[in-house]
Amino acid sequence: MVDTRLLRTLLVLARTGSFTATAAELHLVQSTVTSQVKALERHLGARLFDRLPSGARLTEAGRQAVEHAREVLTSEQRLRDAVRGSTAVEGDVRIAAPESVCAYRLPQRIADVALRWPGISVHLSPAGTRQALAGVRNGTLDLALVLEDSLVAAGLKVTAIGVEPIELVSAPGVVVDERYFLLEEGCSYSDRFVRELSATPSITRFGSIEAVRSCVVAGLGWTVLPRVAVAEQLDAGTLQRVRELPDSTLFLVTDPRRTPTAAVRAVAAALN
Repeated sequence: MVDTRLLRTLLVLARTGSFTATAAELHLVQSTVTSQVKALERHLGARLFDRLPSGARLTEAGRQAVEHAREVLTSEQRLRDAVRGSTAVEGDVRIAAPESVCAYRLPQRIADVALRWPGISVHLSPAGTRQALAGVRNGTLDLALVLEDSLVAAGLKVTAIGVEPIELVSAPGVVVDERYFLLEEGCSYSDRFVRELSATPSITRFGSIEAVRSCVVAGLGWTVLPRVAVAEQLDAGTLQRVRELPDSTLFLVTDPRRTPTAAVRAVAAALN
């Protein structure tokens, strides 16, 4: 028998890639995390992680172990749910969403979940559509939120739960539109905007909203961002609206092949 605490440590370390971050998340000292990983490796007879200067990286045996560890812990949580009934809603819920949704839409929802169900631990990570759908399919994610004009994902359940207004903005007085600062490829609303351009302007791509917004506030060019990400700057006058763009739809994606735990069901309901 494998102690499920070791499996939880395995999953957190696989996600964070850091013994220090894993210890902090699990409220353990780092030496305990190291001991647990070594104990699991001895029990399974395989090296699960390569210890590199850049962090802990899963070996092929480790990737296989992670896949099965998730199944074990999910089954354990379902057993707890069944025995304790609906009064005990607890467990991990893994969600991916676009950066703007992570930063501006989800914090209050997650806070509401934590207040109502203190036993639920939500793990949130930013991801584009392709990465989010892959995570739901392979079981590394319980839920995904994606922004698209429309979405069809074979084998997955897709539910439209809202809309996100999109804005084309610049700094006040900036009238030259040959230079754009956009989020990296894979961002649906940025990619849509580029496809609809009649000319081929200068485009610089960044991986964060803050970087894009800072360049535009400095007067270097124009950008396309969700209204919620530029609302403060529009109100303060450091950015101006050039024009509104078509809204993006926010979709909730789940895998109907997997029976969700009570915690996953609770979080999904809170997001709708």
